[in-house]
Amino acid sequence: MEYPLNGLKVLDFSRVLAGPYATRLLSDLGADVLKIEPPEGDVTRNFGHKIGEQSGFYVQQNVGKRNVCIDLRADGARELILKLAEKADVVIENFRPGVMEKYGIGWDDLHAANPKLVMVSISGFGQEGPERTRAAYAPILHAEMGIIDRQASYNDTPPADVTLSIADTYSSLHGLVGMFAALRHVEQTGEGQHVDIAMINVVHSIDDYANYALDGVWPNKEESRVWSAPEGQQILISGEMRWLWRVFSTRAGLQDPTPPGADLDTKIKCRFEAVRDHIMSFESFEALCAHLDEVNLAWGRVRAFGDDSFSQPSVAPRGVIVEVDDREGGTRKTVQSPYKFSGVQSGISKGAQAPHRGEHNVEALGDWLGVSADQASALATTGVLLSEGDPDTEEAAKAAG
Repeated sequence: MEYPLNGLKVLDFSRVLAGPYATRLLSDLGADVLKIEPPEGDVTRNFGHKIGEQSGFYVQQNVGKRNVCIDLRADGARELILKLAEKADVVIENFRPGVMEKYGIGWDDLHAANPKLVMVSISGFGQEGPERTRAAYAPILHAEMGIIDRQASYNDTPPADVTLSIADTYSSLHGLVGMFAALRHVEQTGEGQHVDIAMINVVHSIDDYANYALDGVWPNKEESRVWSAPEGQQILISGEMRWLWRVFSTRAGLQDPTPPGADLDTKIKCRFEAVRDHIMSFESFEALCAHLDEVNLAWGRVRAFGDDSFSQPSVAPRGVIVEVDDREGGTRKTVQSPYKFSGVQSGISKGAQAPHRGEHNVEALGDWLGVSADQASALATTGVLLSEGDPDTEEAAKAAG
């Protein structure tokens, strides 16, 4: 079957997560994604467990892409990028604002080369404004947006970041929404667009608790609670305590243990203990889950991070895990993108690869620009093109840490 984005050409200048996750999804949907990687490499090549020269993090975000390694500082690099931009439909980058302009490949330059081009720029605080040059990774935005403080207050724990890059991945997704809207505009008018995605906007936009902050009220702390369950398990049951009591008392026959004339605090304490004991009264965890389904309460087993989190019953049937080429003669596991279509294909195939730096210098430049092997070799001689294993490339990677 065809992929829905077959024929879409994407120049990917991004690194780490906010950009690479977006371009990984585009690749899974059939786009030809050309990762333009500097000699020092994407820092995530060193994140997580490494097999050979590739880490699990790098593989997860870059599998399926092609890779051209270009030193943007070299004479002739700008001209090569502008030629690639002429053939591209989309450029995605997540440098700090001003970096692309420094190399002469900012929006004005790329738009002049290709008026139909769509460029998506993802940054912490936007392309314009008082904080445009601040360094920004996901934890910085989690702190600035109040997420860390809110979670600490909820849990009565010291402030700490969440172990999920919310600001990065949601910025990727909103970058794609903006990109598709801009591509539609190109279809209608022929005019490309520069899409400015600031993580500060994204996090406020996705925060379903933002309305509480704007209204100056504090959200209910006990919306969903984790309970001890039979067989040493823990279970999260969705719903605040008042709702759980109503369900268990009306649908499960739980009797109110509150003494006559008790004050509110005593009533809350007694009903909490009754619910706690009711949950622990089942002979097995499976029996408890069946009961919760029967009374129509949403629940989730608190699984251990690791194998247990991938043993959830829907994981295998949905194809969440896929085996890819580890570039060392074997395979390794990574996660599949979530898209399922009725009549077209999506996702990375079994045995797909994450690229080495400069692995597709000749192939990709030949496909996009008609560059011959001799011409690519000449670009390598002048220092524009590099590849993994070249002394200059390895020296740059060592200097970058």
